[in-house]
Amino acid sequence: MKKLLLHKNNPIPFLVLLLIAATSFLLYKSWQDKFTAPRKEAPTVQFRIGKDTTLTAVIGDLHYYGFIRDEKAFKYALEHAQDPTTGLEGALKINNNTVDTQAIYKISQTMNAWQLAEVLLNKGTFSDCSHGCPESIFDPELLPGGNLAPTLQDRYEWVKTYEDCVKAIGHDGGQLSSEQYYQRTGIRKCVSPDSREFTEGKEGWVKAVGG
Repeated sequence: MKKLLLHKNNPIPFLVLLLIAATSFLLYKSWQDKFTAPRKEAPTVQFRIGKDTTLTAVIGDLHYYGFIRDEKAFKYALEHAQDPTTGLEGALKINNNTVDTQAIYKISQTMNAWQLAEVLLNKGTFSDCSHGCPESIFDPELLPGGNLAPTLQDRYEWVKTYEDCVKAIGHDGGQLSSEQYYQRTGIRKCVSPDSREFTEGKEGWVKAVGG
């Protein structure tokens, strides 16, 4: 009788069930968290998918630049989100769904995986780069992790004088007026990489023509 009573009051089976339930809940929550938006506040940017871009590259870029938390979870969203549109020629295929290449998408790090998948599956704007593609796949340009890259204005804010402008000329551009122009006018000018025009011996600057 005592043995039977001990067996009936044994808490171990209940604790095992509780542990299994708690573990299952944590695993489910961990999986769901992978679909949440990476940020609460972020700007909307343009994301360009080129003609020869692969699905692996698209997902990898979105993860690298902070738009998705988990690559496998996002691929799952792409596979199972609604896609009533018909993909264009050259579209990337994900099961029965498609993502158009040669297209621009407006996306944000405030989107969760399902919202982002819906944009890529249904809301691309055709862009074949017939006039040349920009170097960055994002506009405005982003840093790894997803923060906005410094603009030319940010990078060359330190340029205040003609002499500074001369030092700033380099990879990002910039230009000095020709020696012939100086001989003809007695004036030396410099256009900084962020399209400001400085004149030697004068304070301040003006917006360069065409800048």
